[in-house]
Amino acid sequence: MASEKKALWVVFRPEKPENIAVMRKRFQESYPVFKDMPGLFSKVWWCNPENGEWGAMYIFNSEAELQEYLQSDHWLKKVPEKHGYKPEIVAILDLGSILYKQVVTDGKNSWLTELKEEK
Repeated sequence: MASEKKALWVVFRPEKPENIAVMRKRFQESYPVFKDMPGLFSKVWWCNPENGEWGAMYIFNSEAELQEYLQSDHWLKKVPEKHGYKPEIVAILDLGSILYKQVVTDGKNSWLTELKEEK
């Protein structure tokens, strides 16, 4: 059975890149926004400190939900306002199987836990 899920791969190319610690904090602060977002199956943030880029891989439950997000006030206005520039869509991808070694629902073994432990 084919997956109906779609992935959205985006990249941010800031003029003045932040260090990874700052970016992790920024990613963590955005967690509540995405936790309960309808249609979003998962989201993974990434950083490439060597070239100053960062971004995300979103997985939506369907093409329709992905397109709805791309037309939303959050994507069109809030994201660019928050970061000072608009993210670039690298690709919209069809997905095969999605495999996880472990289920993460409460932040265990994730940045959620790391940030709590650092305090």
